[in-house]
Amino acid sequence: MAGVPADKLAQWKEAFSCFADPHSAPGTGTISMRDLGQLLRALGKNPSQEDLQNLFKKVDAKGTGDIDFNGFCACMGEQMRPAETEKEVLEAFRAFDKDHSGKMSVVEFQTVMRNFGEVLNDDEVDQLLTAAQDCEDSPGIIDYRKLTRALLEQ
Repeated sequence: MAGVPADKLAQWKEAFSCFADPHSAPGTGTISMRDLGQLLRALGKNPSQEDLQNLFKKVDAKGTGDIDFNGFCACMGEQMRPAETEKEVLEAFRAFDKDHSGKMSVVEFQTVMRNFGEVLNDDEVDQLLTAAQDCEDSPGIIDYRKLTRALLEQ
């Protein structure tokens, strides 16, 4: 699965194998929706029953009542997505956009990331700044609309 670190994928495969047919090779076999809920909870997720049903419908396109490892990975990808929508993130940035240009300086961005909302440490801010480099409109000026789309696509 693209974008998922190998160690995380190995962890998912091992966990999936605990719920799939014990005679299947790791990462093979299928699990039911009930198993999916238990598996997600075992991995620290806590989907509601409604979320679980909607998630299962997305990955069980054939309606067989079971999903394979790839379907499970798709579920985990959904569970890893940030709760924020693009609109919410843009609204947060707009609060600091004094001239309503859709842009902010790198210094403003660092200040906002270090001091407002969920305070980030230097390493986390540096990671965001690295992502922001691809979204610079000009040197030192970040187009936060591009940055928002890039962050939500990760």
